[in-house]
Amino acid sequence: MYPQAKRPLAHLTLISAIALLTACASPLQRAENQAELQRLNTPMEVPVTAPPFNEAQARQALARGNTTIKGALYFKLVNGGRNAGSDAGLLSFQAPTPVANAHVVLYPASAQLEEIVRLSEENAKERRWGRKAQLKTFVGEPQLYKYVLHTKTDEHGLFEFNGMRLGRYLIAAENWEVTSNGSETQFDGVSIQPTGAIVSAYGVAPIYNQVVHSSQRHFRVRTVVTFEHFIDVPPKQKVFEVDARMRPR
Repeated sequence: MYPQAKRPLAHLTLISAIALLTACASPLQRAENQAELQRLNTPMEVPVTAPPFNEAQARQALARGNTTIKGALYFKLVNGGRNAGSDAGLLSFQAPTPVANAHVVLYPASAQLEEIVRLSEENAKERRWGRKAQLKTFVGEPQLYKYVLHTKTDEHGLFEFNGMRLGRYLIAAENWEVTSNGSETQFDGVSIQPTGAIVSAYGVAPIYNQVVHSSQRHFRVRTVVTFEHFIDVPPKQKVFEVDARMRPR
């Protein structure tokens, strides 16, 4: 979770439900449904002040240490490219795609930050299940955003934070939009067609068989992927490697 970012959330089920109601509604009801959908999808900022932010703890967590936290930001294409980042479906053996020049941040894992992440995930889950939940952006106390490290990935997706101490941190990357292009076989139906004949003393009798019809269909899919993960750096570890695979939000 990138606390200052206002990112799109998955709400296709919610849109579908309201769209179905809209199709069967009067003009007034349709207008009211559209207004409700717009309201639900307009982010509402919610301050989080409990538990309070511990500034002394955050300052200590970012004091100079001896560990390097490093990783490579990437995503994978599955289902022939239709799904970016997803674990579902038939996995392809395509190599990971690095994400270059992406903004990556690191926060000390304060109790307040943990609560912000919990609330954000809860809100996303409510909306994902199609419930009429308001899109909320949870914001911590101003001091929380003072204690953060920033970097960008290189052309290979590599990033690192040097001079870190042991402890718990949150690493998050900005949202990344992936456009997938490809083709897939589409089922077009079944027909019964003559495929031969039998000649007998009674004459010629045609043979019919079921024929399955299909065609190739091209697709173009846009998917927003993100990376957000808590890590625990153990003591006396010089290099801590992060598996920074981006997945759909």
